[in-house]
Amino acid sequence: MRLATLSFCNDIDFADWSSYQEVHRCLREEFGLAVEDSFWLFDPLGSEMALFKTTMRDKGPYHNEILADIRDGRLTILHAGGNFDHNTGFQPSRGLLAEGLDYLRRHAQVPAIWTNHGDEGNVQNIGWAGGNYQQGDAPSSDAFILDILLQHGVRFFWTDQHTSNDFVFAAPGRPGQKILRKEMTRAGFTINGFARYRGPLPKAPDAETLGKQISQTHVEDLIAERGDVVIYQHWCVHRTTAGKPLTARAPIFPSESHNALRMLARFRDRQQLRVLPLLDLLQEHALLAAVA
Repeated sequence: MRLATLSFCNDIDFADWSSYQEVHRCLREEFGLAVEDSFWLFDPLGSEMALFKTTMRDKGPYHNEILADIRDGRLTILHAGGNFDHNTGFQPSRGLLAEGLDYLRRHAQVPAIWTNHGDEGNVQNIGWAGGNYQQGDAPSSDAFILDILLQHGVRFFWTDQHTSNDFVFAAPGRPGQKILRKEMTRAGFTINGFARYRGPLPKAPDAETLGKQISQTHVEDLIAERGDVVIYQHWCVHRTTAGKPLTARAPIFPSESHNALRMLARFRDRQQLRVLPLLDLLQEHALLAAVA
């Protein structure tokens, strides 16, 4: 009998190298969760989780370490190719992103998973037939990048469309809301879009609200229904009392989130639940959809 399955899909916003390392030390050593994370190719503001700033000549401060973690399978999600929010004052081009992807292919590997990022300055985000500011799938735009992503083997896309507040998604072969679905883009390509669980939170999910997302009730329902879920997170983010995001510092996970992760590990250890790498879960859904 197939077990209920949970995967994480984290966006690397506000992370620095120290918070990224501390999150994964905690997940790995305290809960036995060797989960993956995302990274940026470019960040004009100089994020420590980006390979480059605005050109290929301007390497990020942890460029070599990021490449090593990509090769080792710890960084497996490409977060929109970069951080180009309005406050960066920089807009990406097809040429820049293509150059970055080619570099990634030659020096590590291009991840199979892409997630959109940020505000409307991120014109490279992948849209769909009803998209608005997203231009990554619009052939007439200088930010058109979808064809190059597909050529590099990117297979799964989160395109802003599918964020759910219902925790239990359908496992392959079971009725219910789907994790994976076909999306038609403006370039005429059909892509595999996937959905993520957000939860009815006032702000985007973060380390401090993770415990609300993976409550015991949610996990017990997931197990009972033998469903699947992809948890949308920003686990390198804490917030001020006014709700403003900032880089998380140890202890990364407050007590509610810490207890939820311990509970998750307990269900896994009892073999009532699988905690899978995101790519493994998406490939399962894609394979069974192909033969259905």
